Amino acid sequence: DVTDNATLEMNTGGDFANNIGGTGSVVKSGDETLTLSGANSYTGGTTISGGTLVASNVEALGTGDVTDNATLELNTGGDFDNAISGSGQVVKSGDKTLTLSGINSYTGGTTISGGTLVASNVDALGSGDVTDNATLELNTGGDFDNAIGGTGSVVKSGDKTLTLSGANSYTGGTTISGGTLVASNVEALGSGDVTDNATLELNTGGDFANNIGGTGSVVKSGDKTLTLSGTNSYTGGTTISGGTLVANNVEALGTGDVTNNATLELNTGGDFDNAISGSGQVVKSGDKTLTLSGANSYSGATTISGGTLIATHVNALGTGAIDNRASLLLDASGQFTVTDLTTESGGNTEIGAGSTLQATTLTQKSDSTLTINLDSNTADPVIHAASQVSLAGTLDITGVGDVLDSDPASTDDLDTFTLIASDKTIAGDFEKLTVAGMDADLADFITVDGRIDDTGKQYELTTALTWYADRDDAVTDAHGTFNLTNADGSFAVNTVLENVDATLDPASATGWDGTSLIKQGAGTLILNAENTYTGGTTISGGTLVATNVDALGSGDVTDDATLELNTGGTFDNAISGSGQVV
Repeated sequence: DVTDNATLEMNTGGDFANNIGGTGSVVKSGDETLTLSGANSYTGGTTISGGTLVASNVEALGTGDVTDNATLELNTGGDFDNAISGSGQVVKSGDKTLTLSGINSYTGGTTISGGTLVASNVDALGSGDVTDNATLELNTGGDFDNAIGGTGSVVKSGDKTLTLSGANSYTGGTTISGGTLVASNVEALGSGDVTDNATLELNTGGDFANNIGGTGSVVKSGDKTLTLSGTNSYTGGTTISGGTLVANNVEALGTGDVTNNATLELNTGGDFDNAISGSGQVVKSGDKTLTLSGANSYSGATTISGGTLIATHVNALGTGAIDNRASLLLDASGQFTVTDLTTESGGNTEIGAGSTLQATTLTQKSDSTLTINLDSNTADPVIHAASQVSLAGTLDITGVGDVLDSDPASTDDLDTFTLIASDKTIAGDFEKLTVAGMDADLADFITVDGRIDDTGKQYELTTALTWYADRDDAVTDAHGTFNLTNADGSFAVNTVLENVDATLDPASATGWDGTSLIKQGAGTLILNAENTYTGGTTISGGTLVATNVDALGSGDVTDDATLELNTGGTFDNAISGSGQVV
């Protein structure tokens, strides 16, 4: 053994196994590599002025401070609590786990070539860069701003909050097993995957492309805009406490709930079923189609700035105002309830079949489109606004044929349907009405019209025979032709057809006289009423069925197809033509 009560200078290499005690110091000089393997107890400190000093025992350097101006290699395990200073570097080698617990100030950097190096003090690794080619475990709190590179991994353990603020390049991934790991630089976690089993806080901006898994949660803090672009599977939920969190992958926020108290921007497509709560706003951006299928309760606004947003749950859009600058589809069987819905110029808001909307205000701006899909189960009104309705742009109606769903279809199905109801007078009107989705057989002789009613508080859709279009001031021109092109199709007219020549618009393009009926196409037209039109009947295709002796009015009949008289009484209309009578 060596009792050192002054200074022991070792200018040599090799393995020095003697135990060193005493109050003195040890100096390693020269450029060789020297290993101290004893359990030493000297108290005067250690100075490394040249070469490499290897400690293969956690007690090899006694209990004093270490001044490292060359290379200190720690090839051992245990708790090394000596304070390390100087301009030199520290190397952790071997496969054991070593803890540095001192407040160290060395500046030459740290290399981890094997095993695990645990820093239980935020200053344990000095101020230099860290080259991590094995495992760096940070069991501490505070701000760790050393740059970390290498092929190794980083583990955050313990219950404290640790901030990584460096631009790190390590590739081995990050594991958060306890406490909170704060990344205040978008590159703080290197380029590897993150296994988050506690809390990952991202207080930074930029594009964070690392994949995040684990059972832990993710918190977005600070006022910057951060993009998550990875395919993430973490299950602990996401909290947005500040700034903007952009998800440009539908799986970017894992599978847990989202508490949004700032701004969540969804720049992606697919089905996003995470439940969203909080006071923050949601923005749909980009050109893709995104479906919100969760039962969401967030109270902030929803903005659709690009692409298409589809809501397949009645609570998918929360309870706040909606500003639609692109395309929005409400497609759930039930009532959506929001505060304000505004469709900006160029935007299209679509109400799916079976869906209704309860809003405080409804605003359709110029060059916007409101599309309403009808079916046989649609309840009216489709939209109810408790405060104000302002209309402009285009109203596009689809599925009118689904409303006329009896077999056979008949005039009994024609009715007035309330699309929009307001508790106050409706301001403005739609500039254009388009109708799609009606059977071609019906579209020929059914007129569909939209208008604000006499109270000024309801916008109604009316379906009626084109025969009476001019009388009723419909948008289409009146005519008396019933063209049923489908041989298996039929339509029953149960209302009285009377002369309307006195109400025809002189500007009408049809040239109809207002008193005559023409049956065209291979389908079947059924006249059930006691009709009074006087201009005659022409059957040029299909079958015309009269179930009333006066069904064909008082004029002559030109039959070039099939006339079926399914009635009794005296039929005194003159019949001519090449067709048959049955």
